[in-house]
Amino acid sequence: MQQRDTDQTQRSTMSRRPFLAATSASVAGLAGLAGCLGDDDAPPLTDSDPGESGVDSGGVRWDDLGNLEGEISIYCGRDRDQIDDVFEALEDEYDDLSVSVDYDDNDVHVNQIIEEGDATAADLMYSQDPGALGELEREGVVQALPDDIVEGVPESYRDPDGYWTGVTGRVRAIQYNTERLDETEFDGPEDFPDDIMEFATDERFQGIISTRPNSGTFRGFIQAMVELEGEDDTREWVRGMMEDQDAQLFTSGGDQAAAVEQGGDDDPIIALGNSYYAARLISEDPDSPIDVAFTENDAGCLFSVAGVAATNAVSDPDLVAEFVRHLIAEEGQELMMEQNGEYPVVEDVDYVDELPDLDEINPPEFDLSDFDMDMQGARDIIEDEGMEV
Repeated sequence: MQQRDTDQTQRSTMSRRPFLAATSASVAGLAGLAGCLGDDDAPPLTDSDPGESGVDSGGVRWDDLGNLEGEISIYCGRDRDQIDDVFEALEDEYDDLSVSVDYDDNDVHVNQIIEEGDATAADLMYSQDPGALGELEREGVVQALPDDIVEGVPESYRDPDGYWTGVTGRVRAIQYNTERLDETEFDGPEDFPDDIMEFATDERFQGIISTRPNSGTFRGFIQAMVELEGEDDTREWVRGMMEDQDAQLFTSGGDQAAAVEQGGDDDPIIALGNSYYAARLISEDPDSPIDVAFTENDAGCLFSVAGVAATNAVSDPDLVAEFVRHLIAEEGQELMMEQNGEYPVVEDVDYVDELPDLDEINPPEFDLSDFDMDMQGARDIIEDEGMEV
């Protein structure tokens, strides 16, 4: 598998099409090239029939699907350690498949695809932010997926018109160190409030709680809180976390969960973050002292997805469609459950990790296709109230 970080190798020649760096080229110049490098003759993805079985019934195995042969190029906003294993497993399964991955921030890739247009090197955008995928749809630079893929994923986990689909899901959770609760005023996790708003006002959290404010997931959490609780109460929550609870701030969700697990004197005992960070630690060490709890039907247990969208520049629609089918087939879902602690988005694939199943959690209903990539309102609240790292 070929990989690169855009900021280091943006002009490398690894791509099957010339890579158009957006740093110095004008949008007009790129627009002029659009169509010259893209494959105008490629049929739309919606015309791509399954190589073997479709995935609309869910739960199909890789053996049920068509072969993967050729090179596929992905702009990826996810971290390497979250997704590399799946790409490598697919390359191991298919000798004639080559996956080229360009890792960078979501906003960098989204702007790049918009500026490159039909000349983009990317077949797929893979993002942990539904807002980023929605932005590509609004800009008209991605195309609808085949019907069996669209129908294989519940509408609440994908774009209603099929322009992107979720691949895996994650839930906001309360991470805590099971061995350190006796240092707190909580008798046990059952004593935690089931309302996320109380985490900013309950004095028992003072000095022992943490969060990570620099992620798209956190901004989505704040955006959801604004819609559910109103802007004034959301501002008060952020302010309370900083001024009253003295929340410890992290720049990495993995580092935050590791700090809760290691349990040093200066480490937080409780953390607000995605459940899969704790799931990964428990998967590595079943005796890990980290565990999770959930609030009820509020932004504190928001369910969101990581997903993919196919660009208009796809030159081999059959390969790209079949690749997406593999991601939402059983093995793809299971790999991301086992290695990353995420939730499946296909109904016929059971969640088998250590944390509670989605049926045991009560997340709020939320239209993920309405998420805004910039989430500028959430950014403003976070910055205005001083929650910055």
